[in-house]
Amino acid sequence: MGRIHADPVSTSLMHPTRRALYVALLDADEYTTVQLQEIVGVDRYNLYHHLKKLESLGLVMNHRDQGRTRWWCVIDRVPLPSDGSSQSVDNSLGSIDLSNPRVQAAARTMLRELAQLSGSNLNIDSSTIESLEIIGRRN
Repeated sequence: MGRIHADPVSTSLMHPTRRALYVALLDADEYTTVQLQEIVGVDRYNLYHHLKKLESLGLVMNHRDQGRTRWWCVIDRVPLPSDGSSQSVDNSLGSIDLSNPRVQAAARTMLRELAQLSGSNLNIDSSTIESLEIIGRRN
């Protein structure tokens, strides 16, 4: 049996930390190393290891330094390989239909609070949210 060699970019983005770093940078113009460390929650050594890997694949770059602060940005936007969550219906705990205006309003409030807590930049003001899919693992 031969091994199947996936392309290095997809393989690299299957790693949860690298994927989280790349997704964070896709959503923002740039982040500092310290901001990225807060977002993904790994120690500095691990962080640099994963940033260097993404950099070596031409996905991100350290595009400017200010004093001792390094700023990172995405230089190549590629589709994310599936991490299994989108196809696997087994992990779906259910979905919430937001066609009712009161439910929609409650969902907007909740999403704004979650975005604020997580530091995500979520712009939902000029959009209609139709449903929420809840994905998780049953214990």
